[in-house]
Amino acid sequence: MHPLVRPFVRLIVPALLAAGAAGAQAAVAWDEAVQGDFANGGLAPTAIALGEGSNLVLGSTGRVGGVVDRDYFSFTLPAGWQLDTITVLPGSSFLGPGAASFIAVQAGPQLTVNPTGGSPAGLLGWVHYSENDVGTDILGLMGIGPGAIGFAGALPAGTYSFWVQDTGTGVANFRFDFAVSAVPEPAGWALALAGVAGLAGWRARRQAG
Repeated sequence: MHPLVRPFVRLIVPALLAAGAAGAQAAVAWDEAVQGDFANGGLAPTAIALGEGSNLVLGSTGRVGGVVDRDYFSFTLPAGWQLDTITVLPGSSFLGPGAASFIAVQAGPQLTVNPTGGSPAGLLGWVHYSENDVGTDILGLMGIGPGAIGFAGALPAGTYSFWVQDTGTGVANFRFDFAVSAVPEPAGWALALAGVAGLAGWRARRQAG
């Protein structure tokens, strides 16, 4: 790298990284204890909004008095954004032997898969998660859920509907962190570096003159 370019790169790159980090603050996207119960049916899921960075989704499922509590919610990632990870957070609880905690996703504004049909056909992805997954990103595992359409890597811009359920008797709390980021724009970086190079060239010509 030209010695005249180095100081400008040292200035502009940290500034660009800091600008990206500034939008990455944690926020509560939905907390059932505060904002109310998620929808119990996939045809009209609760609409939530995610921002860039960490988005906490907090709720509970299970079965109490013979009534099954399924939670459905949806969100839209605008153009230029992607869902990078879904992390199971401490505070999640599980209903023990014979029960299974479950999260699934379908592309679109509804989750139309029959919750009692026994088939994951139509789901984009799904996974059973447990206490062993606390602190772990499970998005990749959802992408390889048997019988689902499947996906690899981050989920791109679009609308997605999620279904969360614990099949046991009692109340199971779920705590998820949906991490969203802006997709890097190579053209923007190229423009910034071109500006740096142009400024360095101007300085070199000025010194030579």
